[in-house]
Amino acid sequence: MKKINILGIIAIIVFIASIIGMFGDFKEGAIEGWNHTDQMRSDSIYRNPNKVTYTHFNVQKLEDSIQSKVANKQLYMDVPYEVNSISTYVEPSTWHNILQMLVFPLAIALLYGFYCLIRFLISISKKEVFTDMNVHRIRWLVYSLFATQLIVALINWLAEQAAIAQINLPGYEIVSNAFMEIDWISMIVTILLTEIFAIGTKIKEEQDLTI
Repeated sequence: MKKINILGIIAIIVFIASIIGMFGDFKEGAIEGWNHTDQMRSDSIYRNPNKVTYTHFNVQKLEDSIQSKVANKQLYMDVPYEVNSISTYVEPSTWHNILQMLVFPLAIALLYGFYCLIRFLISISKKEVFTDMNVHRIRWLVYSLFATQLIVALINWLAEQAAIAQINLPGYEIVSNAFMEIDWISMIVTILLTEIFAIGTKIKEEQDLTI
């Protein structure tokens, strides 16, 4: 039981650190995007600043493209270089904007999932492990985490598709890998263990009724 409590405390610390990091990245990205949007508002060519997003994309060099070079002052010669990512403006699709509206409800769901995690650990400390309430708590935490990762990946994928259709970068192509950033194996194993816990709880309840 002590090991479970220690692991539970570690899980809470990791969860809080992840939330803080996520909000930190969101704040940094929002400030950067706002600054770039302000810059574009001052450009007479730019006509609609409310319908673009400033986004980071991964790119890869085309095989048949000409090797780009830059001057190296130390070597006194031109050396080749490649670009791995770019940050630029794209006009998002309607679905992209719709899905972004789900971010706030998902944040609320994650906060409730964190509350469920705490209540679950308290229940374990009281030796109340296999209960229907604990099944509900674990399911809410796991599935809210999975839904959040899936929606964020889908938003990024839609942004990548918009960039592929709109951006012309000579010698390079934009790589769509939003769904590859999800740790699918960990998520599937976590969901599987959650459902095994639910089955174990149901079996225990049936055994208690037969006694």
